[in-house]
Amino acid sequence: MSAVSIRTDPGSTPVLVGAAAICSFVGLDTTMKFLVGGLPLEQAVFLRYAFAIPIVLMLFLRRPQRLTVASLRSNGLRGVLVVMIAMSFFYSISVLPLAEAMAIQFLAPFFIALFGRLILKEPLGGRVIIGLCIGFAGILVILWGQIGGKHGDSALYGALAALFAAACYGLSNVLVRRQSASDSVETIVLSQTIVASTLLAIPGTSAWQPLTTQDLFLFGAVCVFGTLGQFGITWALTRAPASRLAVLEYTAFLWASLFGWLVFGEHPTTPTLAGAAIIVGACLFALRPAPTRQAAE
Repeated sequence: MSAVSIRTDPGSTPVLVGAAAICSFVGLDTTMKFLVGGLPLEQAVFLRYAFAIPIVLMLFLRRPQRLTVASLRSNGLRGVLVVMIAMSFFYSISVLPLAEAMAIQFLAPFFIALFGRLILKEPLGGRVIIGLCIGFAGILVILWGQIGGKHGDSALYGALAALFAAACYGLSNVLVRRQSASDSVETIVLSQTIVASTLLAIPGTSAWQPLTTQDLFLFGAVCVFGTLGQFGITWALTRAPASRLAVLEYTAFLWASLFGWLVFGEHPTTPTLAGAAIIVGACLFALRPAPTRQAAE
């Protein structure tokens, strides 16, 4: 089978766009944590994608693309993964503090790097591997200080749900990069949004609760956060190796800690802050370009 041609931008723009997209996703998670406290999980997740369809469709129509059978199949698979990610992760943040759920989700870079190697045959640079290991050590520090049964029996299920979401998220990101060889960013995002909305339509409306004006406003914010985040991360993944962007996932913890404190009064513990410092160091180390042979000479 011939190799797939995928664009790669060696500059910093994909990294910056990816980091901004992750911040936007944490804003979405914060808003959804508030919403699932008063609405059924299925309804909240369904509306998260249904509200996004008009905006995503409008952006797609600016650059329409003919969809092939192969494209529909691949994007359909990603739509299923998106549903699995959303349901499992939003459940986890409904039973765990935002920063703790996000800390477990930080296992995603390992899955991204692994699936990137297995599916795309992307090389794993030494700095990336070391950075991932350092970042994982930071996660262990956080989990050691925060996960100890203090959140009740549901904490275990929430942790397992976050872990499952991390694995699906890693696979989804790698599939985005592979699909970018044939589909535009708009096509990828529209396809997954429609598939997710369709799959969630029945469970999302079976236990419907009336929406308040505040709910409508918050779902509008979710739509904006989700659209910006999805287009941003998809754009970045079409221009940079998945393994290079993987370490950026760790920066979400900083935003989760800040938003959790501002919105829910969740105060980061000392192990949380220590782990965050380790994670930031891992990001800086992995993203720093390795010295070239010519520079050394």
